[in-house]
Amino acid sequence: MKIETFDAAIQPGQGGWSHVVFAKAEQPAVLFKAPRGTWDWSATSKLRIPVENPGDEPLPLMLRVESAADQSLRGSVTIAPHSAGDLTMWLEAPLPRSMGMVGGPPLMSDGREPNTWPVRATGGSVDASHVTSVRLATWRPPAPRPLTVGPLRVEPPSEADKTAYDGIVDGFGQYRPGSWPEKVNSVDTLRRRGEEEARQIAQWRAQAPKRDRFGGLLGSVAFRATGFFRTERSGDRWWLVTPEGNPFFSIGMDTVSPGEATYITGREFMFRDLPPRDGEFAAQWSQHDDRRGLLVQRGRAFDHGLAFDFFTANLERKFGADWRSRWRGETVARLEAWGFNTIGSWGDPGIWAMHRLPYTVQLSPEGEFARIGTGQDWWGPMADPFDPRFAEAADRMARNAAAKFRGDPYLLGYFVDNELSWGRSSGDPHAR
Repeated sequence: MKIETFDAAIQPGQGGWSHVVFAKAEQPAVLFKAPRGTWDWSATSKLRIPVENPGDEPLPLMLRVESAADQSLRGSVTIAPHSAGDLTMWLEAPLPRSMGMVGGPPLMSDGREPNTWPVRATGGSVDASHVTSVRLATWRPPAPRPLTVGPLRVEPPSEADKTAYDGIVDGFGQYRPGSWPEKVNSVDTLRRRGEEEARQIAQWRAQAPKRDRFGGLLGSVAFRATGFFRTERSGDRWWLVTPEGNPFFSIGMDTVSPGEATYITGREFMFRDLPPRDGEFAAQWSQHDDRRGLLVQRGRAFDHGLAFDFFTANLERKFGADWRSRWRGETVARLEAWGFNTIGSWGDPGIWAMHRLPYTVQLSPEGEFARIGTGQDWWGPMADPFDPRFAEAADRMARNAAAKFRGDPYLLGYFVDNELSWGRSSGDPHAR
């Protein structure tokens, strides 16, 4: 086997092991090349690479398997400091995105493959009968990083590989095969931990600095009270000022809202103990369709059909029929205890109405107007600000928002639109 290095040094050891030092560079790497041009791993398509991280810091690694016709399969994993095990990648495994997931099941965490770091490929494909090289790399290490690498070998996929996605979600929406201290195993556990957390939250809130009812800090700088949030420049800095005239440093959390349904249709085999559609949690079942043609949606598997909301089901288990109001009260208490003082964009209007924390409102121009796209627009084409109808839409947006919110002293302000597409980074002015 031929070994090439890129911004890395390698020292052969005993038994086929090598000692690698990745340099401080953009993407230092070691490339293992097939001695006769290609490897035929079609019958034994699971790659296993023994590694050891002797360093004091976690080491992120990128694994890239390449085959003829410029095909490649790639994934990443992080090796804990002073630990050893095997990187494993099944070349013919389904990509996690094809299963509707960002990453694959962690077989090591549930004890099915101890001392391994499964590398679930996140993109690409290879011809297992014509593998040309295996590349191990890290990215932008702040200092030289050591890695010990053992001889590459291949083996047939295990039964755990073949059934990795079967029944992996339990009735609470958790990873069923795994075990960790916070895992919920019963409704009684869910409720008991909620009671324990409530006591802890009460202690944290009691220790918080003294503030006015809007979260402004008392006993420091004083400003004129106007009854609404505003900005004021004092000396060489700008301040946010609460309606009562106290300085305010906004620390917000966005998307404070309950629920996010999980698609079930087409991958029922992944879920265990789903409640019946006409049973106690019937309200948590729904039909959705996210096939809207946006770039962010393209290539996503399981994007329409029957869905179940594990989060709101767990809230109902924890609080009962009035879970929504109980959730709002608990959520605000949590945020206050954790040091947050603002409800960011896409918050639940019911939390705004509680008048416990200042909030911001997300707005978008309302109406039909021209849009400009490049074909690479993540959420959709950019609004054309030179279309006269755009000015009308912006005015309509402002009037409607003012009519609804202008009298509320807890309104901190508005965010208008979000993550607009300005074209890909390139030298083409038309793409910008």
